Amino acid sequence: MAAKKHILVDLLRLKHINTGLGQVCLAYGAELSKIRHPHFQFTFLVPRNFAGYFGDHVNYIVPSPIKHLLFPQRLSKSFDLWHAIHQDIHYYPDKCIPLVFTIHDLNFIWEKTQMKIRRRKNKLNFFLQRAAQTIAISNYTKQDIETNLSTKSPIEVIYNGVNLATEVKEEPPTFINTNRFLLAIGFFKPNKNYQSLVRLMNEYPEKQLIIAGAHNTAYGKTILEMIRKKGLQNRVITPGTISEADKIWLYAHCDALLFPSTNEGMGLPIIEAMRFGKPVIAARQSCIPEFGKEYAYYFSSFEPTAMRQSIEDGLTDYHRHPERAEELKRYSEQFSWGKHTQQYIQLFERLLDIHP
Repeated sequence: MAAKKHILVDLLRLKHINTGLGQVCLAYGAELSKIRHPHFQFTFLVPRNFAGYFGDHVNYIVPSPIKHLLFPQRLSKSFDLWHAIHQDIHYYPDKCIPLVFTIHDLNFIWEKTQMKIRRRKNKLNFFLQRAAQTIAISNYTKQDIETNLSTKSPIEVIYNGVNLATEVKEEPPTFINTNRFLLAIGFFKPNKNYQSLVRLMNEYPEKQLIIAGAHNTAYGKTILEMIRKKGLQNRVITPGTISEADKIWLYAHCDALLFPSTNEGMGLPIIEAMRFGKPVIAARQSCIPEFGKEYAYYFSSFEPTAMRQSIEDGLTDYHRHPERAEELKRYSEQFSWGKHTQQYIQLFERLLDIHP
């Protein structure tokens, strides 16, 4: 039997485990570690505290604190293929090693200064010219790449999965003081458009909103101050980073997920909420309609009165159709990490000329 092909997978974003990319690394690593491929040996590039985490069927490398002593020349020659699962990588292989380069979004184009945009574009174009294959996590991101960057090969789309436990703990999170609430969830960044939700709640006195996610950012401080100035501390709850068990409880018990984000690569909370049969009211921007499709409801504008009307119209329609919850669950099940990982395995086989 031929020697196995050695594939390195960069999972370093596990060091930010409570972010979207951290969860992507965790789920993808877990799925890859289950695979017993006759032709592949996987090595995971991980933070020190994750060495050994995925079991002994994969190998592990913890990067040196002094980057240039270990990467890329000396290390990368040990591998037949290198997968960077997101675009903000610190390490990359020697140019003779095939690179699979996954891009999640180009949000920086709408968020950064022109100088920073130019630098980021130059960096991404460098990797795109080196990549044997570029992957986008949505058709929207693919179009963004084709419009704003320079690639040497066609771009494939592989959707991220959703991997949520369905068992819901009985006890509510400690920050819950009501049985009825609207939910927003995600890292506090400008594209999340949380200021529109704060303005909405100022005009929606009978509702309570929970915005869960890390808010130790400049934008987070702005939103917290906005909540304070409007006197909404008792109706707009911001618990910060929450546990997986608390997140599942919130999805299972919320009246609806509000997702007014103006720019996303995919928007996982949309699919996560639908996994629990919950209605989603979202912005009709960027990739969101690609994933929400006809299963989500959409804000007509971000003016508070219009947002309230969109929510009430969506909830009325949702409760008018008792089969809706099961439809949402079935739709969300299309997005699995098992399917995601198998698509990458097929890609690796093609790039390495493996015929199983």
